[in-house]
Amino acid sequence: MKRWLYLLPLLMIAAVFSSCTKTTNEVVIPNKTIFFTMTPDQWTLDNNGVYFIQFNNLPELDQNANQNDGVVVSIARQQNGGYELYELLPEVFNNESYNVIHTTGKLVVELRGPNNTVAQKPNVTMKFKIVIIPSNNVS
Repeated sequence: MKRWLYLLPLLMIAAVFSSCTKTTNEVVIPNKTIFFTMTPDQWTLDNNGVYFIQFNNLPELDQNANQNDGVVVSIARQQNGGYELYELLPEVFNNESYNVIHTTGKLVVELRGPNNTVAQKPNVTMKFKIVIIPSNNVS
């Protein structure tokens, strides 16, 4: 009789633990990473004394990505024959500021001097890393 008395709680415990299963469905949407290597002669000076590099053909930066996704830009200056250190933009380097502006299909990196002065044109090749991070639009 005691066996039957112990069997009932064991069956109840077994039923509870066997019915606890956790199911998770994760959808991972990978980001898009684009690399550009730009030489010093590719910087352009506008009429306001601002140097800029313009990336015109970015099909990855479509209207949806421009409006809803995150766009992160970093640069690495060529040193010792390679690109060792990426710096996230916006950035102040040698008292000059690097800024990023983007719209559908186009991204511009600006280089401005302090107090509205003309910046010095970079004299090294730079590698630009543009990362487009998908985002869910929550209102």
